[in-house]
Order: sequence, then C-alpha cells, then structure tokens
Amino acid sequence: MDKNELCKKVSAGMLLVTMSLYATPVFAYSKDETVYSKLNSEGNSYKTIVSTHLKNTDSENTLNDMTNLTNIKNTNGDEKFSQNGNSLIWDAQKHDIYYQGESENELPISCSVKYELDGEEISAKDIAGKSGKVKVTINYENKSENLVNINGKTQKLYTPFVVVAGTMINNKNNRNIEVSNGKVIDDGTKTVVLGVALPGLQESLNISKDKLDIPSSIEITMDATNFEMGSIMNYVTPKLLEDEDIESFDGLDELYSQVETLQSSMNQIQDGANTLKEGTDTYTEKMQEFENAMGMIQSGMASANSNYTKINDGIKTLNNSTGTLNNGSKQVADGVSQIETNLNTINEKLGEVLAGTQSLKSGETELITGIDTILTKLNGIDVSDNTEKITELTQLVNTNKATIEKLTSATTLLTKQYETLEDEQAKAQVKTQIDFNKQMIQLLTVNTQAQEQTIATLKATDLSAINELKAGLTQVKTGLTKLSAGTDSLTSGVTQIKGGTAVLAEKTGELSQGANTIYQGTTKLAQATNTLKDGSSQMKDGLNTLDNSSAQLLQANTQLTEGAQTINDGATTLADGIATFNEEGIQKICNFVNGDLKDLTTRAEKLTDLAKSYNSFTMVEDGVESNSKFVMIIDAVKKQEATSKQEYIVEDNNKQN
Repeated sequence: MDKNELCKKVSAGMLLVTMSLYATPVFAYSKDETVYSKLNSEGNSYKTIVSTHLKNTDSENTLNDMTNLTNIKNTNGDEKFSQNGNSLIWDAQKHDIYYQGESENELPISCSVKYELDGEEISAKDIAGKSGKVKVTINYENKSENLVNINGKTQKLYTPFVVVAGTMINNKNNRNIEVSNGKVIDDGTKTVVLGVALPGLQESLNISKDKLDIPSSIEITMDATNFEMGSIMNYVTPKLLEDEDIESFDGLDELYSQVETLQSSMNQIQDGANTLKEGTDTYTEKMQEFENAMGMIQSGMASANSNYTKINDGIKTLNNSTGTLNNGSKQVADGVSQIETNLNTINEKLGEVLAGTQSLKSGETELITGIDTILTKLNGIDVSDNTEKITELTQLVNTNKATIEKLTSATTLLTKQYETLEDEQAKAQVKTQIDFNKQMIQLLTVNTQAQEQTIATLKATDLSAINELKAGLTQVKTGLTKLSAGTDSLTSGVTQIKGGTAVLAEKTGELSQGANTIYQGTTKLAQATNTLKDGSSQMKDGLNTLDNSSAQLLQANTQLTEGAQTINDGATTLADGIATFNEEGIQKICNFVNGDLKDLTTRAEKLTDLAKSYNSFTMVEDGVESNSKFVMIIDAVKKQEATSKQEYIVEDNNKQN
C-alpha cells in the first residue's frame, strides 16, 4: 500500500476524532484543561499557561479542586478561593469557575524544528530574509510512556496523542508550497497548511514502516523569497476514541456497520461547511451595506452639528412663546364655554325648525288634495258652457292664490329659521327647501296669471287651452309630491341634527374640562422649557462626543469589513478542505477500517484505555471527570526577532466548549 495513502487515512481519522464532543459528566462538577505553551522558533517551550474550566454541573456552592499551578487567577468572575498546598477550595456560589495559572510541568509531547535552505541546515535566525528552497521539519516526541500487559508480556506503549499543526503562508514571497501527511489549501493570496502527526503510535502498534508509516513529524517545503513564516499552531489531544468506540472492539461486524454512519455524518459536515460558506458570503455583503450606512451616519452627524444653532434658537423662541401660549389657552377655555352656550341655543332653534317642517308637511298635503279636485273638475268641463268655465276657473285662481300665500308664509318662516341656524348641515337643508318653495310660488303665479287671462278671453278659449292648464296643474302636483318627500327628509335631517347638537353640547362640556387642563399644562410647559433650555447645552456636548465616537466607529468598521472578507476566505477554505477531507480521508479510512485490523485489536484497546486514563496535565480530585488538550504555539520566523520574549497571555477558550 502506498505510504502517503496510508498516512492520509490515519491522519484523516485522527483529525475527525479531534472534532468530536466529550461525554456529559456524571459528577458534581467536571474539569476541562486547555494547556497553552509558547515555543521559540526552534521548538523549545519557554512559557506554559493552563486555562481550567470547572463545570459546576450540580450548581454547588463550594468546589474542591487539586492543582499544581502557580500564579492562579480567576479569569471570568469574582469568585474567591483558598489554597492549602495543592488543594483549592472555590466559593463557587453555584457558578462555573474559570481560572488560569502557570506550570513548569514537562509537556507530554515535545517538538523540535529544523530549518534547511537549499539542502543545508540553518538556524531560524539566519534563515529569516533568505531566498531559496526552504524545508521546515517539525519532529514530535511522545514523552508519555506506559508499561502494559499485552497477551502476557510487558510492553511499552505511549499515550496516543494526535497532533494537528497548521500555519498560513503568504503567496507573495512563497510558491510551490507542499506538506507531508497533510494538505495545502491555496486561495490565491495565501496558503493554509495543515499537517497531522501521531508520535509514538508506530511503536505502540508495533507495525513496521514498510507496512504502514505512521508519521511523527511534519515537513513543509516551499520556494521562498525573503523567507518569513508565521506562527505554527499545534493542537494536541489524547482523545482518540470514545466509550462507544471501545465497545465496538467486542464485535468487529458492528464496527464495520458504523463506518456507514461515519460516512453519512461526514456528508452532513460537508453540507454544513457549504452552508457556512453561503452565510459568510451574505455576511460580507451586509458588511458592505453597513459600511455605506456608516458614511450616512457621518453625514448625519455633520448635519446635526450644523443645525444645532437652529435648534437652540428654536428652544429660545419656545421659551419666549410659552407666555403667549398660556394666554391663548385661557382664551380657548373661555371660547369653549361660549360654544357650549351657543349649542344649547341652536338646539332650541332646531326644535322650532322641526315644528315648522311639520306644519309645512300638513299644508303640502292640503295643496295636493286641492289640485286633485281641480283636475277632476277640469276633466268634467264642457267648453260649450263658458259661464260655468269662468266660475270654475275663478275658483281655481282663488285656490292657486291661497296656495301661493301658504308657500310664501312657509318660506318666510324657513328664512327666519335659516338666519338663526349655525350648523352648516342644517342650514344647507333649510336653504334647499326655501329655494324649492320659491320655485313653486313662481310656477303658481305664472299659472294664476294664465288662468286670469283665460277667464278674460274665455270666449276665444278652446279645449287645447284647458288641456294645457291640466298639464300645468299636473306639473304643480308632481312638484308638490317631490316637495313632500323633501320635507320628510328635512324633518329626518333636522331630527338627526338636533340629536347631534345635544351630543355635541355634552362633548363640549368635556372639551371645556380639557381646555382647562391645557391651560394648566401650558403653565407646566413654561417651566419645562426652562429645563429644556438648560439641557440644550448638554445636548451640544453630547453631539461633540457622538461626533468623535462615530469617527472611531467608522475606523473600527473598516477593520471589521476587512475581517469579514478574511472570514469569508476562511469559510471558503474550510468548505474546500472538508470536501477534500471527505474524499481523500473519510472515504478512504472507511475502506481501511473494513480491512485487516483484527490483529491490532488488543493494542488498540490498550491505547484506548491509556487515552481515557490521561485526564489531567496538572492534578485532579478523586471522583472528578477531567480531560486535557494542548495548544503549542511555535514563534514566527521574522527578519528581526525581538531581543526579549513577551509574556504570553491566553484567552479562556474553554468558555466556548
């Protein structure tokens, strides 16, 4: 089997394990250690800080812990502790505890870094700034030896640590970048280098390198110009297998079936990476929109500052006008009281209008009855008898004149009522009735004049004139019928208006109370404007502060936009890397697991036990579940190295676990 292919299978499997979650603790609390160690460019450790997270699962008030750290300090809270030797008693107050301290313990994994330029070994200091074929070799040594019984014999096995190393190399000065037992991911401007090593596993499994070469070192090569290299991050964990993996050794058939689940899970991870990439694309796009909005904020701040003088002048004007407003509100209160009195008067007049419309309705009925009688008589007129016609026409003339007199009287009454009304709706309805009455008076007057002329010239009158008279009377009757309907509508409208004015009068009383409240409020407003005037100067100070802060925010936003692009680049790299990892790692390791692993079962079980037993880099209280992981950071290679090493301050990444 090809050596590189085997290395890829093993390294892919180990990397997958580092992504798994730990089991939920069953004790009162559990302990999670992250060991940060700073290494110089040659690989020698010069500073180790341990960040510890005590997970207070049962919300205990007191947590008893064991540690050999020095310079201990609480990194996320005010909880105090007392110390007696290696014993710590935390006043947890039901909280989780986060603390860190320094350690002089030897790391379970040591490393050395060797640099070569054009095939010749060279120191890190001397290679900085050089050009040529560069090879960086990181050798890892497993220091955690254990004697175990394997098939009746005592054998030396190493705690199975997996090391995942990564760094980022600028493509501007470097090309043809390669890594052993790992992967390089080039996005055009920079290359992410990932490598995997399993120091001691070759010896623990007792496998010859010609059958399976398990790497304990990582080599990075490149063609460099003015060589420089960033920090190399090394993530180390002993958690190769979990409890469910141990049980799988009892039945290899079950283990083989679980490979399908592994492949399915990896496909889901790949889908998730693609979703993350889509999200970062959106995030980058929105950051640009945010940057545009920041420009608008800057413009708005400039406008706010320039308009402050207008605002201040307005406040002064408001302060000077409150006296006028106070006097005006008093006039409003008095005016509302007068409106209430006038509404009561209008309501009384509407009662008179309603009585008048009822009287008009009665007169209209009599007129219509009279016209029907006249029409009946006209139908029976004999044109041969002029004397009888004259008599009948004379009666008709008298009836018309009586009708004109009634309409004139009703119009006079409506005109007086119209002059006393203030409600516009009521006035409009009464005005319509007045105009209609005047039209009817004019029509009856014309008919009466025609009838009188007919009487004078009766001898010359024929049947066609009588028919014209009948047509005129019919028209008058039709108009009276419409007038009667309009009178009904007028009566209904006046009744509705009368009810509305009563409600309006009632609400006007409430309005009067509100006007008085306004008058009292304007007095308070006068006092408040003085306070507003004082606050104006404070607002000016705030505008100045906001203007300065917005400038700082704009600068920070520019940095954030650049960071968003970096995140997007990283998400793209991650998606591509996981796709490659799935194709070249998981799929191949699934085939490898289903191969001939039975001879390695016993050693694998022992290694799993060793991984489980390695639960603390410092110390741990009996009965407390604990786990440790390591982050080793190798210093960057720069043209000018600092003459003195700075203290390495770590963040408590356990908060995110």
